[in-house]
Amino acid sequence: MSDRTPILPVLAALLAAAAAPALAAEPAKPATPVKPDWAEALYNPQPDKEDLVLPMPCGGAMTFRKVAVPAEGVLDDRRVELGGGEAKFAYSENSRRDYVAGGFTDSKARNLRFFYLGKYEVTRQQFDALSGGACAEPGDEARLPKVQVTWAEAVAFAGAYATWLVKNAADRLPAEEGASGFVRLPTEAEWEFAARGGIAVSESVFVQPAFPMPEGPERYVWFQGSESANNELNAVGLLKPNPLGLYDMLGNAGEFVLDPFRLNKLSRLHGQAGGQTVKGGDFRTPLADIRSAAREEFVPVDKRGERRSPSTGFRLALAAPSLPTTQRIGTVRKAWEDLPKAAAAAIAGPQDDPVKEVEVLRAAVEDPALKQRIGNLSTVIKSSIQTSNEQRARAARSEIRVGAYLARKLADDKRIIATKERQMEALSTANQQLKDGIRRALEADRAALDFNLGYYIDTLTQLNAEYPEGLMLAQAEGLKREFEARDLAALNGFIDLCIRHAARLRADGKLDRPNTLGEIPAP
Repeated sequence: MSDRTPILPVLAALLAAAAAPALAAEPAKPATPVKPDWAEALYNPQPDKEDLVLPMPCGGAMTFRKVAVPAEGVLDDRRVELGGGEAKFAYSENSRRDYVAGGFTDSKARNLRFFYLGKYEVTRQQFDALSGGACAEPGDEARLPKVQVTWAEAVAFAGAYATWLVKNAADRLPAEEGASGFVRLPTEAEWEFAARGGIAVSESVFVQPAFPMPEGPERYVWFQGSESANNELNAVGLLKPNPLGLYDMLGNAGEFVLDPFRLNKLSRLHGQAGGQTVKGGDFRTPLADIRSAAREEFVPVDKRGERRSPSTGFRLALAAPSLPTTQRIGTVRKAWEDLPKAAAAAIAGPQDDPVKEVEVLRAAVEDPALKQRIGNLSTVIKSSIQTSNEQRARAARSEIRVGAYLARKLADDKRIIATKERQMEALSTANQQLKDGIRRALEADRAALDFNLGYYIDTLTQLNAEYPEGLMLAQAEGLKREFEARDLAALNGFIDLCIRHAARLRADGKLDRPNTLGEIPAP
């Protein structure tokens, strides 16, 4: 199939042909998994045990990676800072706030949801597998990203693949409350969240222009220049991945996302929607302009007709329905109704709920116009309270993070002191000068430990004064998921210790310093 062959009529024929055998299948019988016939290098050149591999027509396959997002409930999402601070791109990319969430529930970890993103850009071989024609043998260009596509063709490809998966490999698809997931283009927020490293990197790293590249950018990105792409599109999976195990997120082929392009208006997107949004830069992008915030407008037509680009392709996301069941609708409705109540309880007493007060006023008036204005005011108050509640939750998590780091610092202090004490015991009287030096260092270390212990207890005192126990427990669990994603799971024990000490302080009104220090294990 040539780059300029219209895909929509072909996909329509494919779907019509696939529908007939599907009608004859037994509805209750699960789909039989399709084992890929392709060589693994064609669909997963850099395999990892955490990969999700889904089959495709023609014996092919596509590989996905999990993108985790901490969440306490169905309406919980994560606020992220997208965009960047470069003045020359501010009209398009100025820093702005957005939100991401996962649709699949993690059965193995509390307070964690996730979506999937294609590990690699969709390749020519994968695209051709859904062309509706005869299955082609892999050629030299099979692993090159599929470019010269329109946004509509990328969307149609996702729709055709989603349909094929449900009919041929439903038991391989992740599900939410029994409803199968489906593939689509990622939203811009999903794409950029994943490109930056998601929760696998710290917040200070997340906002950097690009994810960490300790071996140099030429090992992670295909960019303009003879030391990198050399003005050529390259096969997927040849370089190193980002912190989430995703390849070629920056450079190589620019990638369509689901959202239309909009300009930036200071800290938000402008109201006018234009063409399609392309993310990530490509093999013609100078290294100085490689950045996670990069976004360009792709106008779908010009004076010659339909536009295509030799440097623009796409990758797929695997998502879950927001409302997979009627039971979920009830859960969401209840959670939505509780949003302002839960927030109001955090900032007002039980007899001083501003939302209830406004509703009472609304019910008391008869003038329709005034009733509407009071209703609008109620919505504004609810939104303000919810924003305050989210800020409070983030502050609690940050304070718990400090407490965990302090507990770890106390453990390090104890280890250092114990080592020097053993050195003192091992030295003979002939080494008096050396012993005196170690003794002075020990005195300084013990003073530092005592100061850090006081700081730790002060932090726990502040936690108890500012945040209710339920909020602390929920944020502690969310922080654990973040640490696990960043390979810092060793700190989770210190989070538990911090929460346990806070509970004891809340119950007893004080913490015994020697006992508290004794419960902190030295590494």
